[in-house]
Amino acid sequence: MTSEDDALSALQASGLLSVLKWGAPVAFAATDQLYDEEQGHDQGVVGYLNFKHLRDLIDRATANGRFKLADGLGGIGEDVLKRGITPEAFDSLPSLPADVVTRRNYKQSPGWAIEGYRVLLQSYPFDKIDEIKWVQRSDAKKRVADQLFVGDDTLFDDEEFGLESIPRIPDDDDFVGVTLIAAHAFNPTAKQFELYIGQSKNPEYPGDSCWHWRKLLLSGGTPIGGNGLPVTPQMPSGGASTDVEDVPVRLKRMGAGEGWGAANG
Repeated sequence: MTSEDDALSALQASGLLSVLKWGAPVAFAATDQLYDEEQGHDQGVVGYLNFKHLRDLIDRATANGRFKLADGLGGIGEDVLKRGITPEAFDSLPSLPADVVTRRNYKQSPGWAIEGYRVLLQSYPFDKIDEIKWVQRSDAKKRVADQLFVGDDTLFDDEEFGLESIPRIPDDDDFVGVTLIAAHAFNPTAKQFELYIGQSKNPEYPGDSCWHWRKLLLSGGTPIGGNGLPVTPQMPSGGASTDVEDVPVRLKRMGAGEGWGAANG
């Protein structure tokens, strides 16, 4: 299998891939509900809201962040998980075994990890997935794009020379493994969105790709000038509720800028 296949297989088996595919359209629907160009909202607002919504949704599904589990309690209450999202979103929320996905942030950039892989978030202008300049993003994203990549067409392995290659960010002592990027984009005017997962890289020469590999997970919406094409997958109606306050949760699960979206998350 290729490096891409290995990563996708691990993310799928853990359920983290399902969480990303569930959370992205729910986040975009929530952003769409709040976005109002007449109030001066711009591209930066879109990216910021997408990041905030998606971070909260991933934490919600994986029992991290404000949904982090505390010792001695039996599980996350259904009433808590329902707060702030639509009934449709709650009904389709993935169910993960306990402690499979953990928070592993990098330089204040929120990350979610399974064994061998970590995922960070990054917004980008819609339809510009191959034009992300990592050196113009945060220091964390620049360093992630510099991490070791073990290619599938390598002629010689380091092990053949008695060397050890560990796929990781050299200055990150908190996580051993490959750090991937979940890149998300949403255009509220055209209602178009897309979500990719991949391993980023800083180009070595002009015209070089900004990805070692990338995989499209979701796309849909109504193209500008189109005829109302259906969104795939269907985004939850109404978006997330804005009528609830943040509630600190101390529970334990049961065992078993540029363009649209200029924020850095």
